[in-house]
Amino acid sequence: MKMNIKGLLKVVSAVVVMAGCQSLMAQTTDTQKFTVTVPSALSIVAPADQLLTHDATNNNQVFSPGTDTANHWAVLCNSGAGATVNLTTSTPFTHTTNSSYKRDARLGLAVSSTDNNGGGSAIWTVSSASDQTNYTSADNNATVTATSSAPGKATLALTVTFITNTYSTLLQGDYSIDVVGTIAAN
Repeated sequence: MKMNIKGLLKVVSAVVVMAGCQSLMAQTTDTQKFTVTVPSALSIVAPADQLLTHDATNNNQVFSPGTDTANHWAVLCNSGAGATVNLTTSTPFTHTTNSSYKRDARLGLAVSSTDNNGGGSAIWTVSSASDQTNYTSADNNATVTATSSAPGKATLALTVTFITNTYSTLLQGDYSIDVVGTIAAN
């Protein structure tokens, strides 16, 4: 019986050693995955407020963004379907202390810079380039729109025009509008 236990221990030990060796030798390759998670990015940044002094003529007064992109709207989206940007005013130019004095506002939009899709085509395009309020007809809204069909960023040049009509009928003081920019994934 002693021999059997001793023999059994040898057999069990041999099996354990072989199993250990076999498991060490059985796996010769393995894989480790590396993943980068890109969070959703959807943003719009307005340039600084603009101020001009009327030139005292019947000419319209134009806030032109020029070529300095610091005066342009910056937009970004990484949605696979792209995004839509609306720049809207919900009022004509209105005198800041006497709201009965108004002048229409015209908005104009152009894409000043954009990513491309690798094939040279611009990702961002203007789908509604110009709109104007008409306060005498109760149309107080003007909206211009840019869209993209893929992830990318752009700068948008917004031109805002104060429609003077007749200078001599303008009440002295400040007339202002707010342009609100919104971006939404498509």
